[in-house]
Formats: sequence, structure tokens, C-alpha cells
Amino acid sequence: MNTFSSFPALQRSALNLALAASALCATSAWADTSFHASVNTAAWAGASGWLDFQFNPGQNPAPAAQVRISNFSGNFGSQLVLEGQASGNLASGFTLGNGSAFNDLFHAIQLGGNFSFDLTFSGDVFSTLGQVGTTFSLGLLAGDQQSYLGNPDGALFQIDLMPANAGTPASTTLSLLGGQSIATVSAVPEPQSYTLLLAGLGVVGLLARRQRAA
Repeated sequence: MNTFSSFPALQRSALNLALAASALCATSAWADTSFHASVNTAAWAGASGWLDFQFNPGQNPAPAAQVRISNFSGNFGSQLVLEGQASGNLASGFTLGNGSAFNDLFHAIQLGGNFSFDLTFSGDVFSTLGQVGTTFSLGLLAGDQQSYLGNPDGALFQIDLMPANAGTPASTTLSLLGGQSIATVSAVPEPQSYTLLLAGLGVVGLLARRQRAA
């Protein structure tokens, strides 16, 4: 007997809703647009340093993209340098675009504590076909503004944004380069994914209770 086909139509609709939401959550890694990042600088306590936020296209032109950096936490200094398509401040957040070859936020910090912030990506890169990606990276530098900390070769982590191409969906790919003891980055699921999942599961549970009571 086909159990699924024996469900009343409303139950099948609710089950379909739940299954669709579950699939969306399970496969959403390619479409993650929000991340929370944390950097532990305890190993260099007592010294000054810099955080280097870069958002650069592989080449120009690339599908337009932006990253908003917000909800800062940590002992930031007053000095900063903005280059290319970069604007904002600590209080309201910074926005970096990929309209220039080099787009950078270089911000002074006091090493020794934990620094955290949120990243939100948006733009045509998620809806336009193309072959050129854009990379966000975060580097930790010493007070000399030249020596990298945590990863002597450069960035602690990077997130590569690629547009859809030849049947491949748009993607965001996270690469940790400096070790999880220094930098941790986690994707923040889109609220609508959980809303859809909970709604479907809630309806299925309600109908199941009613069927048992009948």
C-alpha cells in the first residue's frame, strides 16, 4: 500500500511543504549570504595590530557584489583606511563593493582580545550568469602593517562568491586559512528557511494529532 498516496490532500500538501523546506535547508550551503566571524588575538596581547578587510573581483568587470560588515565587537582603535569602493564606520557598519580592482577596509585594533562581526553579501552575483567571481578576505597584521599574524602567508579566511554558470548555481565558498583556534566563521541561515520548515512540520504534527483523535 502506498502510505503517502493514502494521506488526505491537505496532509500531503503539508508534508510536501515540510519536505521542501528540509531540502532547502539541507542544500542552502551554496546560497549562504550571511556569516558571523570571530577572531581571537589573545596570543599577541599587549601589542597593536590591524584587521584588513578586502573585497576584490577576480577581474573587471565581475557581476556586481557588495558586502556589509556590521555588529562589531572588540577593542578597535580610531585609525582606519578606506580604499576603492569602501565606506562607512564602526557604529553603522561598513560597505565594500567590487567595482574597483582593490577595495579595502584597514582598521587599527588593540591585540589581546576577541573581535567579531557579521558579513552580509548581496548583489547581481547571486542572480546574474557569469564566470568571474569576487573574494572577501580577512587578514590580521602586526603594528608594522606588514607582518601577517595567524597565517604568515596572508588572510585568516576568505569567502569566494561565484555567479551561476552553465547550470551551476551561484555559490559562496568559505576557506579557513589560519586555523580555527584563531578565526571561526559560521553561516547564518536565512530566517525564511526556518520559517518554512517550522510551518510545514507544525501543520503535519497538528494533522497527525487530529487523525489519532478521530
